[in-house]
Amino acid sequence: EVKSKADYDTWLGERKEEAAKLKELTSKEWTLDELEARGDKVYHTTCVACHQAEGQGSPPTFPALKGSKIATGPAKDHLSIVYHGKPGTAMAAFGKQPSEVDIAAVVTYERNAWGNNKGDMVTPKDVLALTHAQSQSRPSLPMP
Repeated sequence: EVKSKADYDTWLGERKEEAAKLKELTSKEWTLDELEARGDKVYHTTCVACHQAEGQGSPPTFPALKGSKIATGPAKDHLSIVYHGKPGTAMAAFGKQPSEVDIAAVVTYERNAWGNNKGDMVTPKDVLALTHAQSQSRPSLPMP
């Protein structure tokens, strides 16, 4: 199928945007302060309705993040829940909505806000690695 010049230009623009996004993810060295500041904004836009302004949640439907086993436990488990959600609960999967940068930022924020003070961070590269692992684990369809 032959594309029009306008369609090609749109397609090319989208590829350039994807390349710029990937460069931001893989080349920028994020600091804890940068991720926390961005994560604060993401949290107060996306997560606050359920988990509340101070991370206290509305148990039992929306658990607290302040002092929780998730927010103070292993970072990979915390990232996995934000990315994949938690089946059988109200926790939705956010892996497809915000950018990898925003997912990393909000997990970093939650691990360091409200006295959680983990002092660690999840980077966009960590989210990208999770995304890549997911794509590698999907079964491929046989070619006809």
